[in-house]
Amino acid sequence: MDEKDWLILQTVYKERNITKAAEQLYISQPSLTYRIQQLEQELGVKILSRRKRGVDFTQEGEYLVQY
Repeated sequence: MDEKDWLILQTVYKERNITKAAEQLYISQPSLTYRIQQLEQELGVKILSRRKRGVDFTQEGEYLVQY
């Protein structure tokens, strides 16, 4: 993980929406989703749980954001 990954997690946590977070970060939504999936594979844990309107962070995801 690098600084950009931390910024991605913080922005998604604040917005609770991947599309809005992607707009704020000036990257495409598919790129943001792909990077989050890579982080989940790299860490071996699920960070986000998707719902109809936005996302929720798992316990592990909450821990990462607070770190």
